[in-house]
Amino acid sequence: MMPPTLHVCPFCPLHCDDISIEASSEGQPIAKVQCSKATVAYTTALSGTQSARIADTAVTPALAAEKAKDLLAGHGVIHVATSGTDLDTARRLNRLQAHDRIRIAIDDTVSTTAWRAAVGREGTLSATLGDVRMHADVVWTIGDVESDTPRLREQIDAEAKKSVHSNSLAAEPLAEIFYSLRTNSQSNDNLKPIVAPIESANYLAVILGADAFVESEATATVEMLSKLLWYLNQTKRAIVLQLDAAATNRAVTAWQSNTLVDSVTNPPHDEVHVRLGSPAEHAQAATIQIGGIDRGRQFAEIFWPAAIVGIDRDGVIIRGDATVTMPLAAARPTEIPTAIECLELWLGELPN
Repeated sequence: MMPPTLHVCPFCPLHCDDISIEASSEGQPIAKVQCSKATVAYTTALSGTQSARIADTAVTPALAAEKAKDLLAGHGVIHVATSGTDLDTARRLNRLQAHDRIRIAIDDTVSTTAWRAAVGREGTLSATLGDVRMHADVVWTIGDVESDTPRLREQIDAEAKKSVHSNSLAAEPLAEIFYSLRTNSQSNDNLKPIVAPIESANYLAVILGADAFVESEATATVEMLSKLLWYLNQTKRAIVLQLDAAATNRAVTAWQSNTLVDSVTNPPHDEVHVRLGSPAEHAQAATIQIGGIDRGRQFAEIFWPAAIVGIDRDGVIIRGDATVTMPLAAARPTEIPTAIECLELWLGELPN
């Protein structure tokens, strides 16, 4: 008997490549995966139970599409947000933006936007998942890493390393950590569980969650972290790993237009007309959600189900450490339109 084909998970930036899709006793496909986030997402996606919705009422896809087209017709440039897409969708979104049909934004948090801006100004040392797994002896997680990437600790073999954790950091506590490391001072006993492992590290991996920094102090805190990393790298290796679900979109935008993709935390994206794919926990509400997992009216007034790349269609995506491309093989090929196909249809044909 042939072993089951393994699939790449499309539901988080780790894109784990050991997902087994098997038939249940009722003949329906089910995913074999040891991940709480993926289990829920695969179960919902493979069940085929999601229906189109307007407000709190289930409707036919045709009615939802008609309502969505009417709403989009009332705007000029459509603001489109996404947590991240496959390669083909990213290219097609950029084409729509180049023709002034849409403006693309990524569902970043204040923390991720602040860190990305700091890296752009000052640069920093980064690493791949493989580097961290092979070489890091101390892992410092800041913020909630588990919710977005439940298997991250497994993928970097964190159990074999020293681990320290900080909740969302503000500037003052980080400054105290920096001072203790510079002066070899233990004036604050509460800092010892963090400072001591960092001091002992030969290779420190700092892993940032989406809420790594207190929002009101994010800019000041990331500047302090950049200085701390510079200091640590005088005597050891210290890197930052922040997995990016939108690595594919950022790469495509850079390749095609030599620009950076915007974030929803920056103006003029104070309103989201369309969201492609599932909303993140922190996402602001959209008028229309096309595809992904429907999380209710608080995230979108209208939901239109669409094919999911990696479930219903083949595709390619860049892993969240922005280093390798991963194939997304369809688990149950269908002819249902994808989210980008729906958006293109609703917006009309582009000029040649």
